Amino acid sequence: MLPYMAHVFLSHSHNDKPFARRLAADLRNAGHSVWIDEAEINIGDSLLGKIRAGLDQVDFVAAILSATSVKSPWVEKELEIASTREIDEKRVVVLPLLVEDVELPGFLRGKLYGDFRDKSAYEQTFALLLRALGPSTAVPPVGEKELKELRKELALARRLAAQHEADARRAGEAAFKAKSKELQAAINKANKNHPQHAPINKTYAFQIGSVMVTLDYALWVIAKSEREGSHPLAILLSIENRWGDIERMLEAYEEMLSRQGSADRT
Repeated sequence: MLPYMAHVFLSHSHNDKPFARRLAADLRNAGHSVWIDEAEINIGDSLLGKIRAGLDQVDFVAAILSATSVKSPWVEKELEIASTREIDEKRVVVLPLLVEDVELPGFLRGKLYGDFRDKSAYEQTFALLLRALGPSTAVPPVGEKELKELRKELALARRLAAQHEADARRAGEAAFKAKSKELQAAINKANKNHPQHAPINKTYAFQIGSVMVTLDYALWVIAKSEREGSHPLAILLSIENRWGDIERMLEAYEEMLSRQGSADRT
């Protein structure tokens, strides 16, 4: 079985993107999986269709509430869908997170909210959010020396992935993908060997034919390609136009590592 983790949808406005990214990275480091629109929707996708699919597959919807988000039609629609799930399933689905002094939308009034307005109290409020999400297998921290090496390797890998993405003229974001049984098994095996990769693999691992692309395998292939020339997977990624998926996987991992590094320095 895969390690337990909650799958969280971050409902937010564009203006709240920096906070949303920080929260997403911290949730992944805590062992949870995160659906955030910039990492799940490709150019040409139906926005409402993708958002609805994401909302249907997550365990919780964390609503980041600010002056702009409470006026956003998209956020309103996301919360409308999530509140319907909450009624149907008779359990808590929507978790309000207040980042500015705003009046809560009517259907959220009366709910206990996470108060992130005071930046100095971020860690305490984040701990309360983790309690609401339930137990998880936290990502093991890495040492500063190893972190520097990982960042160096990751920067190289991302440059290579970005180049292939540009060559293929693809832009946009990774879609949330339902995993096949074979891919679930590959993720399970990869996470057993590399538990720190679990939050990334659950959302970003993908399959090309019979090849299962988990984070550890992607990093190994890219490193091997740099040392010895092209690897069969690199050719397959180019043929199938999937380098964008690799780039977004690496970007999410880099953000997670960056948050680890920030925590070490505080």
